[in-house]
Amino acid sequence: MAARLVLLLGLLCAGGALAAGPTNGTAAAVNGTAGPADGTAGPKNGPVAAVNGTAGPANTTASAGGWKKAKERDAKLDKQLQKFQDMQKGKNDTSKEVVTSDLVEEAAPAQLWNADADVSTVGACEADIEHFCFKEDPGLGRLAMCLSQQLAKEAKGNARAGGKVSKGCREELEAFKRDRATNVNKDVPLARACREDVSRYCKGQPDVLDCLRDVKKKKLTPHCAEAVYEEQEEEAKDWAVDPVLHKACSADVDSFCSDSDDDEEGAVTKCLIEHIGQLSIFCSDALHHAEEQRSGDVRLDRALYQGCSSEMNLFCEGVGYDDGQMEACLEEHIDGEGFSERCREELEMWVQRHSVDYELNYGLREYCAEDIDELCHDDREKIDFAEGYGADAQVLQCLETKRAHVREPRCAQEVHKQLGREANDIRLDHQLAAACAADVKEHCGGVKPGSARVIHCLQDARAKLRADCSTKLFLHEQRLAEDIDFKYPLKRACVVELALFCTDVPHGHARVVRCLQDKFDDEQMSDECRDEVKRDEIQSSQDYRLNFRLLHACDTEVKRMCKAEAEKCELKGQAGELCGGLVINCLRDALDEIRGEECRNEVFHLIKKQVLDHRNDPELTEACKTDISTHCRAAKPGWGRVHACLRDHWSQLSAECRAQELRLSILQGRDIRLRPSLQAICAQEAAVFCRGVEPGKARVFRCLAAHMGEPGFSADCQRNMASQIAAAQKDYRLDYGIGATCQADVERECKGELEHLADGGGAELRCLAQCPSLQVAAGTPKVGAVGRCLSQKVAEGAERPVSSGNDTDTSALSAGCRQLVLVAAPRDARAVFDSSMSLEQVTAKVAQIAHNAGLSATFVNPNKPGLGAVTVTGWVAVLCVGALVAVVLGMLGFALWRATLGSQQHRYTQLVREGGPLKEGDV
Repeated sequence: MAARLVLLLGLLCAGGALAAGPTNGTAAAVNGTAGPADGTAGPKNGPVAAVNGTAGPANTTASAGGWKKAKERDAKLDKQLQKFQDMQKGKNDTSKEVVTSDLVEEAAPAQLWNADADVSTVGACEADIEHFCFKEDPGLGRLAMCLSQQLAKEAKGNARAGGKVSKGCREELEAFKRDRATNVNKDVPLARACREDVSRYCKGQPDVLDCLRDVKKKKLTPHCAEAVYEEQEEEAKDWAVDPVLHKACSADVDSFCSDSDDDEEGAVTKCLIEHIGQLSIFCSDALHHAEEQRSGDVRLDRALYQGCSSEMNLFCEGVGYDDGQMEACLEEHIDGEGFSERCREELEMWVQRHSVDYELNYGLREYCAEDIDELCHDDREKIDFAEGYGADAQVLQCLETKRAHVREPRCAQEVHKQLGREANDIRLDHQLAAACAADVKEHCGGVKPGSARVIHCLQDARAKLRADCSTKLFLHEQRLAEDIDFKYPLKRACVVELALFCTDVPHGHARVVRCLQDKFDDEQMSDECRDEVKRDEIQSSQDYRLNFRLLHACDTEVKRMCKAEAEKCELKGQAGELCGGLVINCLRDALDEIRGEECRNEVFHLIKKQVLDHRNDPELTEACKTDISTHCRAAKPGWGRVHACLRDHWSQLSAECRAQELRLSILQGRDIRLRPSLQAICAQEAAVFCRGVEPGKARVFRCLAAHMGEPGFSADCQRNMASQIAAAQKDYRLDYGIGATCQADVERECKGELEHLADGGGAELRCLAQCPSLQVAAGTPKVGAVGRCLSQKVAEGAERPVSSGNDTDTSALSAGCRQLVLVAAPRDARAVFDSSMSLEQVTAKVAQIAHNAGLSATFVNPNKPGLGAVTVTGWVAVLCVGALVAVVLGMLGFALWRATLGSQQHRYTQLVREGGPLKEGDV
């Protein structure tokens, strides 16, 4: 692209032979043509115009002597200009006079238009000058400026009644401007303002004016920057004033834009942009170069500037035009009330054009140059060999993919802004738009682009998408999972909530998204915001790579514990499929083995979401799809309602669904926070009896169980605790301590009990392969079967010594499991008096308790058999008698308390019956 543009400039400069002039003997060569656009030889008073590119002076002014000569030349030129300006005032024809300007030595000397560098007072503009510009002195383009301002007023409809610039004057003014743009020395004010800048930045350049346009505005001296802007503004208004664009695109304008309104500023340029894919190579490159030079200042995009003039006054008063500030302000307010459809269309077209080509994106081009060189060098090199609209999108893609390594803060901001644009409009993600063109047409043809509507449509139709589209969609989602700025519908739906709840939360790392999730149940959150938060939450649970916080927190743990599942995810991704809960559930099941605290917290947070809403668990949702449709169609998702319904229909569930629900129930047994309703009902008891007890590993649950019989323990909390205890009695795996510690012992020592239990269906299910179901084929086993089995093994282990060394007793329980069983089994108080329990077992139990209390010698005599082994004498006997009395009195008091309070109903139970919000609690 750059090479072709250099070639074009060379051809333009090489065409310096002067064309034949008009009938009065003068010549006006503009861009190598014979005259203005209407095909005439030039204005009647057109002067000789040397084309830029002829040989300049052999050396530059570099000494005091050279500086003195330059001042002498300036003085001579001023004298000549004053002479012909005076002649112009007197209505004298100066078209045959020749004045040469060589103010800028780096450019070729040039003959000034009409000898005073202005339109003639006796030519086609004579009447117009007398009518509109009678107060202006001729010379140095002052009359041309006055006439241009009048044309601008006419374009805005602000011209005085009956007063318009004539067609002939328009043509002469246009020819003057075209000629002036061919050489910096023809524009005397610009040449004087920019001599120093040219000497600093443009030595050896074939086109000094083009060089000045390329120099950053901030680097130019103020007067030079202002003069260059005025020249660019004229080119933006009239494409033909730009000599490079005019030469390269004349044929294309005739082919595609012949019906464009020449009087409408920027109309031809806009038409060329709309036909960018059909233009010739030279025209496309010249247009791209012009757009690149004009980017960053909305005034140089005349279609956008005029289309959004009201919006700039309404929303962006006081915002500057430099560095793309005005465009950024318009983008920010595009959904604001009062934003016109015309401005929206122009802005969207501008954004789309600047979002597929980093060279047209002022911010990326200005602030990301070093990062592009370092991170995307190869991608940038490929641009010269790529053809077609959006070829430069690969550099944008590179910056977005490697944004974590971008060093320049302003570059990072620009990349962030671009990602936000792509999240809002699929057309701005060039790769996604190309891959999904057919799918968008097939599934989302009636969806209007913008506001992420098309992207949402593709997500909803994911199962029907082509593999390439599905893959690109996933990459798009993964790239934009980091920040709420990239979640356009969520950000728009939660504008009030963001200001209310998350003002001080820094953006990035999905922190603001988490803030909204944490406020999900707040009564001040709107339904619209709540729906979008839930939608985003469910979407991110479909693949661990879409959960930004989990992905980054657990990267090491996934590689260590879930490598096989991650590899399956990669294979699914290559086929355009989401991997569901493969990795998520691997991390969930191995929660106790996770080493990193941040990862453990993220996995726990996800489990809480799965407990509340089954849709956050892809594997369970798929396994229970039919069961939910059959048994729980009326259950509204959220707050554990569907889980509760499924467990109410436990015996009717499919084996796959029952297995998934069992896995979740086992997880809930480890932490009271995973049982929200129990936590809410027992909140007061936990605060009173279990203050300071760290949550996790069923510690709070065990603490509450230990204090169930104490005064102040509510009936509702007791009732719910008893329900959880009963469930654990039926299935030892629901008791975190026994389930976690005794799994291997159960499978080794209790085979007799487990042999009568059905596997729940399907040896292919991983859970059943590791954790045999306790549902029997023809009925339910006795409550506590496994617990009694373990207790028996404890007793048997106590009767025989465990050998040391390598000859261990395989029938004895492991130390951790044995300790738990001694404390936890038997499961109920009545079992203590069960006749099947041997005296030896009682003795062993007492001995164990005494040993734990450090009182072994006081209670148990190991040298005596039977009851003689239990000794209670002396002060211990007195204490025992006192304890017995206290127990009897306590039991009487408890019975009276239960009779008084037993009939009371907790508010939660009443609300459940009435369908209140607490009905949504955990099951």
